[in-house]
Amino acid sequence: MPTKTIRVGDTTKPDPFTVAIIANPYLEAPWNSGTFVPDPITTNQPAFDSCVNYIVASLFGGLAGQAERLLGDLAIAPKVRVLSVFDPGVPSGDQNSLVAQDGVSNLLVPRRDNFKPFLAQHGVEADVAYAVSLSQSHTRASAWFTTDDDAGPGNNFTLDGKTFSHRHRNITPGTIAIHSSATSMTAVHEFGHALSSYSNGAVLDLYVDSKLGLNNKRGRPIPASFATYDGVVMASDPIRDSLGYPVTWQSYHCELITPAFPALMDNYWMAPGGIPEHCQHDRITRQFLMDRVRAKISR
Repeated sequence: MPTKTIRVGDTTKPDPFTVAIIANPYLEAPWNSGTFVPDPITTNQPAFDSCVNYIVASLFGGLAGQAERLLGDLAIAPKVRVLSVFDPGVPSGDQNSLVAQDGVSNLLVPRRDNFKPFLAQHGVEADVAYAVSLSQSHTRASAWFTTDDDAGPGNNFTLDGKTFSHRHRNITPGTIAIHSSATSMTAVHEFGHALSSYSNGAVLDLYVDSKLGLNNKRGRPIPASFATYDGVVMASDPIRDSLGYPVTWQSYHCELITPAFPALMDNYWMAPGGIPEHCQHDRITRQFLMDRVRAKISR
């Protein structure tokens, strides 16, 4: 069978919170070209299975020395279903290409609109989906945020006096393109993007001078308070841990849970001692992502 259950999740519900990990059938090479070639991952199931094991371990806090246990919380882990899909027999064409190769970098790009219908063909509905590639030229992962079903139910929260919602369901799941050789905190970093939302809070990269988002604000001087989340005031990070804010930046971030290490959405490869696994999410990102998972597993 092409679909395999890795973790059963909450068996009392027909649609538990689900992470799907898919072997990408075809690459669009390059992105937006309309040209599709077989992804080498479809002829290398051991490489796919190894990547599945890595993704699961990282999401649940199972890597050596890992401090960020996003889904590893004992109240959450049993509720999360994880499925893998390895189906090399699907026909070539636009609809079966989940990953594109960027034409100007080594970035793998998720073709987000194809994920939901592809998974539906395999009887799967996901909240977050990874597409694994064995591209011979592109190795850098990337992700798109979730498109929430804002007409459906959710758990409301407030951010700086405005009301948003951790929606229970999506129109388009959070999508990730990842190389089978990915290591360390890559899978968890990209999950942080994908679990977040276009309309209810986007988790951005902190290693660049980003636009406004759930975890990034802009302006100088940096204020003492970063945000008020559900009535709780969270402080700013005035120095960006050991990395420092470049003098040209306007971005500033939320306080760190572990001030000695970069935030997980920042450049975790620059962690002291060369141990990215010691990095954790900053305070608002951690609370937001955990609340989103709790809302979704409650549906």
